[in-house]
Amino acid sequence: MQKKLIVQALALIGCAGLSYAAFAADADEPQRVVITGSNLKRTLTESPAAIQVLSRKDIEKTGATSVADLMAKLPALGSSQQVDSRDGGFSKGLATASLRNLGSASTLVLINGRRISPAAYADPNAGQSTQYDLNSIPLSALERVEILKDGGSAVYGSDAIAGVINFITKSNYKGGEISAQYSADAHSNFGRENINGAYGFGDLETDRFNAFVAFDVSRRQRASLNDAVATQREESRIMDGRLSNFYSGTSQYPVFYREATKGSGNFNRYYSADLSCDPSQIRTGSTALAPMLASDPLIGKQFCNYDGWQLEDAQGKSQSSNVLARGEFKVNADVTAFAEASYSKSELEYSGVSRTMTRSKTTVFPKEGAGISFQPILPVGHPDNPTNGTATPVPVAVNYRFTNAKGGSSNENTATRLLAGLKGSSMGWDWDTGLLYNESKRHQLSNGFLYLPLVQKLYTENMPIKQVAAQPGVTRDVTLDGKSSITQFDAKASTELGQLPGGAIGLAVGGELKQEKMNIVPDQLTVEGKIIGLVNTFSNAKRDVRSVFTEVRLPVLKTVDVEAAGRYDKYDGFSGSFTPKVGVKYTPTAEFAVRGTYSEGFRAPSLTQMVDGGTQYFLNSFNDKLRCGKPGADSTDCAKSLSGVAASNKDLVPETSKSFTAGVIFSPAKNVDISVDYYNIRKDKETDLMSAIAVIQDPKLAYRVKRDQNQGTWLRDASGNLIPNSGPLISIETPYINAGGTRTSGIDLDVALRNSLGAYGKLDSRLIASYTLHYKKAQADGDPMIDLVGTNGGYYNDTTSVGEIPRVRASLSSTWSIATHSLTATVNYVSSISYRAAYTTQDDGNVGLNDPVGCYYGDVITTNPKYTTYYPDCKVKAWTTVDLAYAFTGIKNTVINFNVANVLNTKAPYDPSYGTGGYNSALHNARGRYFTIKANYKF
Repeated sequence: MQKKLIVQALALIGCAGLSYAAFAADADEPQRVVITGSNLKRTLTESPAAIQVLSRKDIEKTGATSVADLMAKLPALGSSQQVDSRDGGFSKGLATASLRNLGSASTLVLINGRRISPAAYADPNAGQSTQYDLNSIPLSALERVEILKDGGSAVYGSDAIAGVINFITKSNYKGGEISAQYSADAHSNFGRENINGAYGFGDLETDRFNAFVAFDVSRRQRASLNDAVATQREESRIMDGRLSNFYSGTSQYPVFYREATKGSGNFNRYYSADLSCDPSQIRTGSTALAPMLASDPLIGKQFCNYDGWQLEDAQGKSQSSNVLARGEFKVNADVTAFAEASYSKSELEYSGVSRTMTRSKTTVFPKEGAGISFQPILPVGHPDNPTNGTATPVPVAVNYRFTNAKGGSSNENTATRLLAGLKGSSMGWDWDTGLLYNESKRHQLSNGFLYLPLVQKLYTENMPIKQVAAQPGVTRDVTLDGKSSITQFDAKASTELGQLPGGAIGLAVGGELKQEKMNIVPDQLTVEGKIIGLVNTFSNAKRDVRSVFTEVRLPVLKTVDVEAAGRYDKYDGFSGSFTPKVGVKYTPTAEFAVRGTYSEGFRAPSLTQMVDGGTQYFLNSFNDKLRCGKPGADSTDCAKSLSGVAASNKDLVPETSKSFTAGVIFSPAKNVDISVDYYNIRKDKETDLMSAIAVIQDPKLAYRVKRDQNQGTWLRDASGNLIPNSGPLISIETPYINAGGTRTSGIDLDVALRNSLGAYGKLDSRLIASYTLHYKKAQADGDPMIDLVGTNGGYYNDTTSVGEIPRVRASLSSTWSIATHSLTATVNYVSSISYRAAYTTQDDGNVGLNDPVGCYYGDVITTNPKYTTYYPDCKVKAWTTVDLAYAFTGIKNTVINFNVANVLNTKAPYDPSYGTGGYNSALHNARGRYFTIKANYKF
């Protein structure tokens, strides 16, 4: 048996800037355990890495209802995590984590130090190619969460560039507990019910075994946008028409359009509309019907409104269940066998409006082969053509909504995890080996899409519109299925050998064999190009990864601790890569220490980015600068819906990264702990989707842009000459590329203050803040590095695909404890986001500064012209909320918690890029004052 060293803890200094008692509360001397970021046993105070630890008590104080909810409250996490937002795009139904705003692909998620399988999704957005679903982790099973914020590439995997989040479950758990929880706002909306519990028996030391099982079951009610009262409703109604008496001019009562000029194919002149709807729904087009533009053909014309607001979600309906079981058995005094199994299932349902066909040309893309053009044009003589019988009958195009078919979608995600292994001590080594299988499955059902062969009868057979809509099967519910898995065998061992002035030398070695698989199968009708408005997402790939790693700890002096680690990874199709990490901690006194780390990373492209796969997608509200506002163009050119193609690229090379951290931890007084850490991360050759705007504005990439080749749709110059290839956009090909890279740096601050109030109990306070100094990005090699911090990056520099990057995220909490009562108040802060449109691709194809620099909304794109009237500084405002949490332990074996989130009912700031919702659900929420009551009973 390896001899265990017992070391003196550094007084009042926490590795992550929190009290040691938060990790090992009642221990006279800290026990050595394996801490995230290392395979060597140590105490929390010994690591040179910046690690934030959330104990079980910390988790309870947050009032979090799920792991996703918990992660959303952490300042170090960026805004790009999909915490089940109202639309979700390609990540609908997922909850992911993004450290340092670098995306889920750079944030490694572990359970008990081992990987979980990525979700079976192919998200083409920046940094989202690999997504770990937090919904698969049961909150009730967690003992603590450890967040390594300086990267863990040399220990856990070369792709842990931004950091590691390690969810650690209970172990050697005895007894049982059960909890019930209910949450809702003051109007009983946004309801959520939860029951969870755990039961364990056997003592590993006395009985030679321990087994426990934990479960978590929850149900969430649907909340409509009308239920989201904590938003800037009146401003939003005026600026973007949210929840107004106008939703859409496309309804089950058709609107007819004629060509601008005969034979042009550009049907943008209102001719007439069916007005047989309820008179209360008849509207006259006007810019007062936001966001209708002055160039809209409906201006001054009558039409029937479609009221779709009731079908827009602020929160989708869902139910989920998780179960996790773990068992350990002592084979002998030195060897323990363990096994772990878990299963999770989440079902989410999203409402949505019925599908439409519109006057604009649409291209339906099969998986292979050329696209199929569709435009609902009624020829002369068609029974619904309103020009029949006039002096000059002409073909007309039609807008029509298939309201007899349900819209929306549903998602079912399941995850299965099986682990078995042995651990023990022999010949002076502590060792651990395991065989892991983890799979994620996804089944998505999208309702009511239009079936092209039947809709085409509109003009191939001159079938009346209502007869087309009444055909059985004219709309179809289509599926998208996926499966992702990881099979892994790993072995690692650690020992101590030799002595240095500061103590024994620590050594760890290990290796992994891993196979990754990803299989995404679209609906056969989508593959065949028979579904209007839905694109293909597909992948069928696997690869093997072989890794070895080592780590050494060198306590060269009593005050100086040095760590070094290295990892070698060999991915199929790539040369092997070595990623090093080194850390140093200098502790001159028990009250002060300096620490720092340097590490490198290597991330191979994901399976969906390079191996037999691709994702088609839609660009919505896309501003075609070539046509928008030009004579002969259409209002749709300013807010175009068109398809994009994110194609795999077998020539991609791996991303590389370099990370540096430096920090101090000190205790200026016996009741104060402070840590300040600086981080700097550099990523090069990033695998990213080329920006659609970068493609369309670069003359050298014109071959990737498809426009209508009917010359009748082309624009003319000042002399009246046709401008070649200037027709309406149809599609843009945006392949994956090795982009220019990202540079980000910032400062993390953690301050803990403990005060004894004598007979009045104690008061513990803690400030956690993350301040981003810069976040520079170049989309393509050779582009300038432009700082995007404090902005919505894709609007500030429209050649990038980076989202919102707040400069500051912080939380300040204070807990007053006395006898059986505990009261916690927490102030949360998210800084503002700018929508300045500063940089774009110039006429010469290079990225440069706009002259003048304007606001994206109102200046660059006119779909929200009133935005700068309300927000002349062109910013989404900062958001500050206050939470309260009360716990009562006066009943035997029982804890009752009562939480009020956003107790001041602070409204979510208005965000113009989320026009339907009016707020950014990744940074803010619209629940307002939100109540949670929970009771826990132990037995």
